[in-house]
Amino acid sequence: MSSNNQHTSPAISTSEHTVSSSPEMNLYTQVATSMGLSFVLVISVILLLGWMVKRLSWKKKTKQLIEVKSIYNLSPKERIILVHVDHQLLVVGVSAQQMTLLHTIDEQRTEMLLSQPTASKESSKNNLFHQLLLSTLSSKRSNNE
Repeated sequence: MSSNNQHTSPAISTSEHTVSSSPEMNLYTQVATSMGLSFVLVISVILLLGWMVKRLSWKKKTKQLIEVKSIYNLSPKERIILVHVDHQLLVVGVSAQQMTLLHTIDEQRTEMLLSQPTASKESSKNNLFHQLLLSTLSSKRSNNE
């Protein structure tokens, strides 16, 4: 019987030891939870700041030598682009495989087209492209006649 009591005693003391370490485990759980939440918060702030920088594009605006003035999409892979280079406007056709110069607008005509004021940027791009297309078509018609 005494040997039986000896085996029961350590089991009770082991369970008491486990019960007494429970507050310690709660402390570790709280620390781990707060560290995990802090980690998630820091990562979220980094991702948010990265998204804001990309979205707001805080790049310095410098005078560029090549400026895309307008883009007209013909299909998902084909478009016509109006590019301002060296005081000239270039009408460029762009496809998935190549770029082709369609027309060059001289310096005098370019200055006249670019100096016309409009209400907004988007309407400006559409009007500019529309005007250039009409002028190109009319000049080609007059050359053919």
